[in-house]
Amino acid sequence: MAETKHSVSSIRSRRYADLAAAALILALTLFSARSLVLGGTAIGMDAATQFYPWYSYLGESLRAGQIPAWNPHQFSGVPFAGDPLSGWTYLPAMLLFALLPLALAAKSYILLHLLLAGLYAYALARVLGMNVAGALLAGVAYEYASYFYVRNTCCFAYASVFVWLPLTILGAELAIRSTRWLNRGLWWGVSGLAVSQILASWLGQGSYYALLALGGYVAYRTLLVPPENIRGLWGRVSGAALHGPAILLFGFGLAAAGLLPRLEYNSLSNLAGGYSGKGITGGWNIADWDRLLISPSLFYAGAGVLALALVAPFISRNRTLYAVPYSAGLALFALTFAGKGTTLLHSALYLLPYLDRLHPHNPHRVMVIFYLGVALLAGATLTHLVRGEGRRLAAVALPILAAIFLATRSTLKPPVEIPENPPDVGLWSGPANYLLKIGVQMPPGAFWALALVTALAVICAITPPRLAFLRGVAAILMALVVFVDLNAADQARLGVAKNLNGGDKIVKVDLDEFYETTGATRFLQTREGVYRYVGYEPRFNSASKVVPYQIRFTDPATRALEAANRATLRGGDMYGIQGYNAIQLKRYGQYMDALNGRSQDYHDADVFPGGLDSPLLDLLGTRYIVVPSNVGPEDQQSLRELEQKLPTVYEDDTVKVLENREALPHAWLVHSARQTSKKEALDLLSSGEVDPGKTALVEEQTPLLQRSPTSDRDRVSIESYEANEMRLEVGTDADALLVLGDVYYPAWKAYVDGEPVSLYRADHLFRAVPIPAGQHTVELRYESWPLRIGLAISAATSFVLAALILIRARKRNRLMTSTAPWEVLKAS
Repeated sequence: MAETKHSVSSIRSRRYADLAAAALILALTLFSARSLVLGGTAIGMDAATQFYPWYSYLGESLRAGQIPAWNPHQFSGVPFAGDPLSGWTYLPAMLLFALLPLALAAKSYILLHLLLAGLYAYALARVLGMNVAGALLAGVAYEYASYFYVRNTCCFAYASVFVWLPLTILGAELAIRSTRWLNRGLWWGVSGLAVSQILASWLGQGSYYALLALGGYVAYRTLLVPPENIRGLWGRVSGAALHGPAILLFGFGLAAAGLLPRLEYNSLSNLAGGYSGKGITGGWNIADWDRLLISPSLFYAGAGVLALALVAPFISRNRTLYAVPYSAGLALFALTFAGKGTTLLHSALYLLPYLDRLHPHNPHRVMVIFYLGVALLAGATLTHLVRGEGRRLAAVALPILAAIFLATRSTLKPPVEIPENPPDVGLWSGPANYLLKIGVQMPPGAFWALALVTALAVICAITPPRLAFLRGVAAILMALVVFVDLNAADQARLGVAKNLNGGDKIVKVDLDEFYETTGATRFLQTREGVYRYVGYEPRFNSASKVVPYQIRFTDPATRALEAANRATLRGGDMYGIQGYNAIQLKRYGQYMDALNGRSQDYHDADVFPGGLDSPLLDLLGTRYIVVPSNVGPEDQQSLRELEQKLPTVYEDDTVKVLENREALPHAWLVHSARQTSKKEALDLLSSGEVDPGKTALVEEQTPLLQRSPTSDRDRVSIESYEANEMRLEVGTDADALLVLGDVYYPAWKAYVDGEPVSLYRADHLFRAVPIPAGQHTVELRYESWPLRIGLAISAATSFVLAALILIRARKRNRLMTSTAPWEVLKAS
């Protein structure tokens, strides 16, 4: 009985220690995040022009009790639930932006991701057997790695993979070591939930890398170093065949509501089949590994963290302890796979489906899984030192040798002074790369962090067991030194980013002011009917120079143009033809290329000077063009010519709104149709040879139409126009084709007087509905079967997971109320 009481007391002590560590992680998070959320919100280009507008639209739709299936405000209409980055099925985005105002939701989103990354990494380290100090160091090293910390202000897809990756492995570990099916099912569900969130946030490279990391861990723990409950060759093979698919079943089941519509959208998008034709950019060689030591930089991992990580594989007699082999393999895999060339590793993995089409596009993105391996290795080393495990001589010598190696490695190149305002070395390679190429001398802060961590490691190694308290103090100090080093590097990197230009710029803004309603917005929202608009600035959309609007997201004059997805943020009656998104309908990109007479980056859809006179601009229903009120002398002539052709209907100190009265209405009737190929249709429309207001160009067999002797009596009235459905009243004296200025997509279905009818694709891009003579009610509804099936699958999987949690909780409550404490211990 005394032994049982001692065990219960020990369990309580460990729980209190874990709670104290979690409280410390929370305190450090709040302290560090002050610079991100106080006095404004730190944002980068993608957050400002993509994620926050999308998340705002997501939250608004959910508050209205609607599924955000379609977004009519961007790219003249585009799938929303099918967009991989929209936030649909990503729980933090759905909950925070549905419940809170935008500015508060954004701050909470940043804080939550920082906190979860630290807590999940800490929990994983504890599950792997590390002590509190080692797990705390692992959590700190992971949470404040610059690649995550900085990306958490701008590029949420990266940050989301960072957050959920530790939980995928934690759930897998507990499922693999469980002997009861109920516990296994519960932990499969936990790991699967994390997988579903990664799929919801970055379907593509990020998800692929995370699944490779998870698959590697399942193979490691079932085939190479299985727990006691897995025995023999058959047990190992069957364990791998059981746990991996079970986790994926939960993960893909929970993600199905977003995954299935995204697969449908991808098949019709400009990225169908991967990044083929988009170019190979980035990639490392061995010399680039120095980037991990440069502070401030995007890839800084912490000099002290790297020193401890290097020691882990050598310091312990039991090399399987704390998953050290896996963590070392994960880090080395990421570094190797980030390479520019094609190694044997690349050749082997390219046998997997589509990886050879995804990975060569920015291969250094695989570093998103690197930092978990390094953090766990550092935590394992500290745990070894505190517990006095391993060889004493190695415990003393190896940290010193690792520190000397890193310090020497980082001073091989001569120091180069970093200018206060480093030049932009490329739009997409980014100014961040400039810092990484100009020299690698270790800065004083990183050097002192390395020295202090090494000294504390030696103290832990040489302190005798009777002074265990001193070891504990040194270990906690080591975690705090790592925090100070990484946090200082993070703040310095953000400080440098404030002075950069282009997509790598990070600024702090008041989001309410940043997104405040402009005079042009108020004017456009008062216009009657359904129309579209475009923002145009001649200074940057000249024939010789194109700088996308999102690059200039900090410029108030550019923001006033309401470009770069701001129509999505506005919602309501604001419908834009522009947008900034890596994924868009392939046909829309072809249409915009034909409109402009030239191509543009696959992320963008903007109008250039050659497109202002295109009939395709009129066909999009572009009634208004927002232009700056003040431009430089070199652009005044081109703007004056535009103003002479189009009347000014609104003007303030910042912008003018010009009206294009040649724009087609949003819906009209034609009594003539012609069958063409999609390329021929664009050529005929661009040249003006065919008037789309009178003749529709269709790719299917043309419907039977009648020329109306009194076509002036054709009537089309838009009675309601919502994101996922619309209703029109149509009258005609002869069979006609109703053409709508909305982008065609297979999920849209048409009904005439409640009866389903065929929906045609007209004029390369638009929807068309055959209408018989007479008065009719026409309805179009977004009815995506992949979305419906996905919702059903996700609901069923959620029910199973909730049932497992409920059953497990009830059993635990029964045990906790038992009078025999040892029964609780036995069940645990």
